[in-house]
Amino acid sequence: MSKIRKCASCGAEMDFLGEEQIQLGQAGVVLGHLSNLLSGSLEVEIWACPACGKIEFYRQGSSETWREEGHMPQVICCKCGTKHDLDDPKCPGCGLKNPNYS
Repeated sequence: MSKIRKCASCGAEMDFLGEEQIQLGQAGVVLGHLSNLLSGSLEVEIWACPACGKIEFYRQGSSETWREEGHMPQVICCKCGTKHDLDDPKCPGCGLKNPNYS
């Protein structure tokens, strides 16, 4: 697999664990879990950081879509909330160092 993701917490290279479907919906008082069956599911990629143990979920195929369209994935700064490119060396809003930058 050619996909590479860096951990947002510590910057280590993450391991790809696979793809799964996550059930959408919520349990209701009257119909119980019947509403879940009608809500459908979301296909996700699961990634784990071997260094810090963080688990991250991404929409299935999101890596290829960004690469094919020529766009850089975006991240949100944990300090100030500014959205910026994943490969920015620091947040343009507050200057916090980006752990994904290599």
